[in-house]
Amino acid sequence: MSSTAPSFTSDLEKKREPLATVLSAPHLHDIKEDDYDEGAAIAGLERTAYTPEEEEAVKRKIDRRVIPLLAAVYFSQFFDKNSLTYSSVMGLPIKGEHYNLISMAFYLGFMIFEIPMSSLSQKFPLSKFLGINIVLWATFLILHAASANFGLFFAFRFLLGVFECCVSPILIAYISAFYPRHQQAKRISCFYCMNGLTNMAGGLMAYGVTFYTGTAIAHWRIFYILMGGLAYIVGAAVLIWLPDSVATANFLTEREKIVALERVRDNQTGTRNKHLKRYQVIEALTDPKTWLLLLLTALSSVPNGGLASFSSLLIKGFGYTSRESLLLQVGRGAIAALTTVTVCQISDRLQTRMFPILIAVIPTVIGAALMVGYGGGGDSAANKAGSLAGIFIAETYGSALALLYAWTATNTGGASKKTVVNALFLTTFGLSNIIGTQIFRSGDAPGYLPGKIAVLALFSAMIPTVFAMHFYTAYLNRRKAAKLAEMIKENNWSPEDVRREADKAAFMDLSDRENVFHAYMN
Repeated sequence: MSSTAPSFTSDLEKKREPLATVLSAPHLHDIKEDDYDEGAAIAGLERTAYTPEEEEAVKRKIDRRVIPLLAAVYFSQFFDKNSLTYSSVMGLPIKGEHYNLISMAFYLGFMIFEIPMSSLSQKFPLSKFLGINIVLWATFLILHAASANFGLFFAFRFLLGVFECCVSPILIAYISAFYPRHQQAKRISCFYCMNGLTNMAGGLMAYGVTFYTGTAIAHWRIFYILMGGLAYIVGAAVLIWLPDSVATANFLTEREKIVALERVRDNQTGTRNKHLKRYQVIEALTDPKTWLLLLLTALSSVPNGGLASFSSLLIKGFGYTSRESLLLQVGRGAIAALTTVTVCQISDRLQTRMFPILIAVIPTVIGAALMVGYGGGGDSAANKAGSLAGIFIAETYGSALALLYAWTATNTGGASKKTVVNALFLTTFGLSNIIGTQIFRSGDAPGYLPGKIAVLALFSAMIPTVFAMHFYTAYLNRRKAAKLAEMIKENNWSPEDVRREADKAAFMDLSDRENVFHAYMN
């Protein structure tokens, strides 16, 4: 990056060059003009210099506008999704197998509609699509308070999953489009740590609601009304202030948009393209990395489905009261938030994704082993302390999913391939959580020992899978380096030629497999 920036006028003149001319790179395959990345229309396919001061100013503006809104969305989504674990100890009359089924209903809607919603999100303005979905899920969340009828409750939980399933793919797309790869995990941690903060806020809110002594409305109904109101506020904020993309970010000047796009040029993953490319869809489905990603997602998400819905009941089963169970959610949330921020900082600092996942998962395996060891539950001091320590230590697993988000954002190139991979990623998440809601069976209460053993086995299986992903992407990087070296020799490229070709490839909406300049972060 140069410390000398060209004039604003000359930059605009360069961007006005016909794209057909810019896209006629002799060493990269031809693409149609309507296939290029959105960023190419503003930044072009040749690098524009900018100063460190400009970069820092643009980064601060994006951080101030985009990150708080993404964090608010994720806070609301995770809060609403996990509302059941709080209401389960606040007098919700749905019990036993019916409780397992309404736990499953959310993830059923999530799984079934993940691919259609991801496809629609590529066609429509992102912030408008996201904001409308938030308003819709807020409506159905408040309707939870209307009736404890099993059928209605199941339907409302299902619809909550339908309208919330778009959140994670859209948030990953924002991080990928607005931030260079060495800053992505840290920014993902800014919204993913909301998982922990919602446990803290939710536990405290639910605890406070239990002190209402009137008879006009049940505690659990009050809780759903409060959460729905919060979601309406978040939806309105997204519709008003969140931009659809870098190209349409009105809070940035034209020059700042160029700098913002230049910051992500070296990602080699592009920003946004509304045209679905069939070959990228096929590549996503046949890429071994996709299936390793889905395996890691399943191994972490099946336990998540159980722990997210049953954590309050598990803690209560250790011998604590309902109020104590709600307060102890605060400790779980604090551990989850702190771990997420820490491992994501490590990931960006070391420029690696798989190693920090090990840091997150190994304590979880230890915690799950403690839960199994003290699996009988009960009121004895040893059982209560050991079981509680286990469920607290196991909470570190949540940051592993945050790093899988970061892995996807960093290592998947091409708008269509990203859409498919993210859709499969979140569909697997939904299906795995459906399975997870069934591993803690009412007949196993209060110890739930079979479910705890399943949690231990699944998290243990993540460790060899993480190593498999690390070594496979390292192998792919060696192959790409050899292919690039062959191209350099064949075309007699100088280092400047290589940089020029890489700059052109950045916004040509190439997939990670076909883009020889894209290196995987393993």
